[in-house]
Amino acid sequence: MSEQVREWAGRHWPSLVAFVVAMAVVALMPAESRNDSHWWRMVLAGAGAIAVAVRVMVAKAAPHALRFVRASLLAIVVFGVGNYWQFDRTVFTGIGEVTDTTYYYLNSKYLAELDYFGLYPAMLLADMEHKQRHAPTIKQYRDLRDYEVKPVAVAMEHGRELKATRFTPERWEQFTRDSDWFMRRLSNVAARTNFFVDHGYNPPPTWTLVGGSLAEVTPVRHVHWITQVDTLLVALMFAGVVWAFGWEVMLWGVLFYVVTFSGRWPILGQSITRFDWLAMLVLSVCFWKKQRPGAAGAMMAYAALNRVFPAIFFASWFFTLVADVWRERRVPEAHLRFIGGAGVVSVVMLGGALALYGPGTFATSGKNLWMHNQTYSSHRVGLGDVIVYRGETTRKQINANGGIAPKEKKIQGMQGALRVVGLLALGLVALTVVRTRLPVHETIQLAVLPFFCMTNPQINYYNLRLLLILWHGAHLRRPEHQVGLAWLLALEMVVQWTKVVEWDRYTTTTTTSMGLLIYMLGLVVWMVYRSVEGESEASTESTVAA
Repeated sequence: MSEQVREWAGRHWPSLVAFVVAMAVVALMPAESRNDSHWWRMVLAGAGAIAVAVRVMVAKAAPHALRFVRASLLAIVVFGVGNYWQFDRTVFTGIGEVTDTTYYYLNSKYLAELDYFGLYPAMLLADMEHKQRHAPTIKQYRDLRDYEVKPVAVAMEHGRELKATRFTPERWEQFTRDSDWFMRRLSNVAARTNFFVDHGYNPPPTWTLVGGSLAEVTPVRHVHWITQVDTLLVALMFAGVVWAFGWEVMLWGVLFYVVTFSGRWPILGQSITRFDWLAMLVLSVCFWKKQRPGAAGAMMAYAALNRVFPAIFFASWFFTLVADVWRERRVPEAHLRFIGGAGVVSVVMLGGALALYGPGTFATSGKNLWMHNQTYSSHRVGLGDVIVYRGETTRKQINANGGIAPKEKKIQGMQGALRVVGLLALGLVALTVVRTRLPVHETIQLAVLPFFCMTNPQINYYNLRLLLILWHGAHLRRPEHQVGLAWLLALEMVVQWTKVVEWDRYTTTTTTSMGLLIYMLGLVVWMVYRSVEGESEASTESTVAA
């Protein structure tokens, strides 16, 4: 055994040294501000893009030196992980800004009483009844029934109705205690300018089946424990990447995760299962890679039921299914197992949510989701975001152009055109899948193209680019994947630069949209080329073997 250890250490000593040195640097780094962490993210993303180019050159000129490149990548990643939590243990162990945690803990725990529209009225009424008021200066709030900003008197009336008709005395007392716990930690500025005018709680009842159950069994004073469920899931996700694609691909994935602006909020460990859909989506690809289609179906179904929009990634699998059935004149066993896994999870989650919350909650969830998708803000990313951008870099410039409201109306007006473009993109995905005969784990990520065209979600959901990072990282022998990985990292460098120079958040997210538009155009060219060529690339090999 000792001989084996010595042999392993002899092969991997550069990585061991890099890891130890990087860990020592992280341990010595003083805690930094959020703004300083953006500077380091910019530097690390740029270093990652350079590392792609160096790796390509070394692989051609001196393959034996690749271990030194990987050691450097490991050091960058370790430092990036420390910077992600601002070299501050309290950022890792605390819940930071309590806004998101408040929405997800309270509304999921009391969904039966609050539904999707009652959180603000109930919290404001509970605060008013409390002997120590925390929000006496709140004059307006957003009525989640129609998204209009209204006087707080309307909230009081709605809150009294909820208390009288939907809460038992015991549940109201419990809600009041829980609400007060969060209100004591919510700053007056945040409460006045952000908390009560946000769009509130939006996940479907199937998410609440999981998140609400965690909240129900966890006393509010221990909420930080359930915020760490995400940390565990993300760790398992990257363990799955190592299992399916190898260590180097995992390092590219972790690097992206800790430098992307999509991961700036919420910070991992400061929200309640905000990243479980991402973990399951990535694990679905990993299970397909390892030929475990039943588990892959279960993971993808969970992601889709958890956040709805990941359902679009079923499209790539479906096109593969149709092509395989056409060629073989039967449904291959792998697809049957995938359907079985997805079916079991769907029955459990849909059945459980229906039993706990009833069909009426699904109806109000659908209405809430439709209203939410019609809105637009400075946090959105997508093709529509690019179209309405006018080069603004400051809030003053945005207001001079009419503010966000005219942009929202314009995006609403072109929803039909965006959907047409998205359907064309979906058709191109189908053509690529059929013509290239790529395995499912090589096609799932292609659905990012119609997703980008048809929707304008919040930037944090574009963590899903991790699928693209893993795809490119697994094929760094090919030039198009080298360019793709370098571009995605370089884009994050530019995006973080907009924060360093203190441009408006709207400019930061729109820079992401513009960079992704260029990426998507390149993806279209690649898909057309591969469809015309009609050959599948070698998809079963990982760069780690290079």
